Amino acid sequence: MPQCPPHAVPYVLAAPGYLAGGGDWEHLTELLLYGHGWRNVSTIDQHTALASPDGRLHVVLNRRADWTWTLHETSPHGQDWAALLGAHIPVEYLTAMVDAMLQPPSTGHPTVLDPLHAAGWTEQATGPGASAVSPDGLVHFTAEDPAHPGAPRPWRAACTVNGYRWWTAAFSTRTPPGIVTAFTRSLARDDPLPRMAIGTPLYGCGPYTRLTPTPHTHVDEQALLKARIADVRNRRVTGSSPATPPPNRIGRTPATRAR
Repeated sequence: MPQCPPHAVPYVLAAPGYLAGGGDWEHLTELLLYGHGWRNVSTIDQHTALASPDGRLHVVLNRRADWTWTLHETSPHGQDWAALLGAHIPVEYLTAMVDAMLQPPSTGHPTVLDPLHAAGWTEQATGPGASAVSPDGLVHFTAEDPAHPGAPRPWRAACTVNGYRWWTAAFSTRTPPGIVTAFTRSLARDDPLPRMAIGTPLYGCGPYTRLTPTPHTHVDEQALLKARIADVRNRRVTGSSPATPPPNRIGRTPATRAR
């Protein structure tokens, strides 16, 4: 049976976002390559490795076996950090974290759990580490006990539905709080994400996923990606500051049908 071309597949809006699935990973890789001027340093098949122009930041998508994303930064001062994220985490969440990577380090001290608490997530006693649980009980976000009082702590998250773990996220000890907070802000958002109707909702997640029909199409997806690439390239030339885009950008294109 011939496959249905992408432009002919209907879309739905899926909420909560953390159950929407990964989406189109090329929305991040192409943005980095053609917008931010990153280099493709991949050396093996089914393995996309991108590096920033200065070689300091790295985004890797391992498309072999269990798909996983890795974000990491190398530092001459021994402050390297890494985040390992499952491919069923929405690409919009990955993009928000990469946007945070590209910004100057924050001078403040963001509280990682604040966005979750504001969205109604509840605290859970898991020992010495802080923890938050989504209102539906499917996502747990936890800080492990630091090596010593006042030391940075690693963070972990997992989404489990009926005993099946759909995705995990792990942030190393030195991951900047701004990167982790970009992830928790994404988790806290309740607005839906556009996804192809085929494969949505994820298997077994139907009772927990809200789906809404939408006129959004694959053409809109590509138009939005091209517009964002053009915007990023223009900002690189002019040096203007970026506006922080929300994970879901429905209604931001001329056709009012975009991600």
